[in-house]
Amino acid sequence: MAAASDRRPLRFVSVRERDFSIHTARRIVSGDVRLSVANEGPDAHELIVVRSIVRRLPLRRDGMTVDEEALKPEILGTLEPGEPRTRRTLELHLAPGRYELLCNMSGHYLGGMHRELVVR
Repeated sequence: MAAASDRRPLRFVSVRERDFSIHTARRIVSGDVRLSVANEGPDAHELIVVRSIVRRLPLRRDGMTVDEEALKPEILGTLEPGEPRTRRTLELHLAPGRYELLCNMSGHYLGGMHRELVVR
């Protein structure tokens, strides 16, 4: 186990969720990150971080939500739905690559509530 002084510090990344949009940096440096997720919308929102493997994520049969089961190996982390005006955190290790941040509440992904994140 690495000593506390040997650990690389967490990078803080601010994420703002509003109805049908996610706002955050487009590019960050790889490593350990703490996503600080603020729900600024009037509805509950969740956050799912997926390693991008396709241009458009697969939908469930309902046609309204992303098929999380099909993406299971590519999901790096999730936050359960957070109520309006709350802040939650999610710690992840992100290797270089492309990721998709999304809310998978019914219709939210299709409504535009997703954001690509490039990690260098």
